Amino acid sequence: MIMTTTPRYDNHADWYVTHTREWQPAAADFLPPDLTGQAVLDLACGWGQLSRILAERGAVVTGVDLAAQLLSKAREQEQSDPAGIRYLVGNAAGTRWWDGTPFDGAVCNMALMDIDDLAGAMSTVARVLRPGGWFVFTLFHPCFPGRGDTPSSWPEDGGYATERRWSTGRDGVRGHVGANHRMLSTYLNAALRAGLEFEEFAERDAELPQALLVRCRRPR
Repeated sequence: MIMTTTPRYDNHADWYVTHTREWQPAAADFLPPDLTGQAVLDLACGWGQLSRILAERGAVVTGVDLAAQLLSKAREQEQSDPAGIRYLVGNAAGTRWWDGTPFDGAVCNMALMDIDDLAGAMSTVARVLRPGGWFVFTLFHPCFPGRGDTPSSWPEDGGYATERRWSTGRDGVRGHVGANHRMLSTYLNAALRAGLEFEEFAERDAELPQALLVRCRRPR
């Protein structure tokens, strides 16, 4: 589930699909149950796991990712079990893949940590949405490291305010491809600077939330 100038996931496509096959995408229960007729962009769609959930809810889905090997897995699944999903190779920080038709909504599930050009990705979303269109993104909560696949060492390695790439050095997703650590304010300000307006936040796991879920919208 990667969108950067270097498709890091291409070297791990088979492993990634196997490792995440049983995962429930974090964004799934933060999205409307009925998306009938809505044109929805799944940005950094990976092998199409969330794309298919969106299609099941009635959306007309376009999945975009830079990792051609992951998109190959998505297209194989679409061929064997058609859901009307269009998959495109493209970079989140640009719109060369976009035909100019605006989307009603967009989602980026647990992938903004992978995207090197965060500001470019937010600008892309704001550009391709219709006025009033919605955007849901989820990410590992940047304020609470040390759970699951997040590294317990990075506060000692530089601190919360040190924004850099990291890897867990373990056998999870972040051990294979790493991620960008950014402060919470960096993510929120990137959305604001792109012209998006916030509607709702959610933090999963009451004691120490591992995931942050955000819903925002392009102004009308």
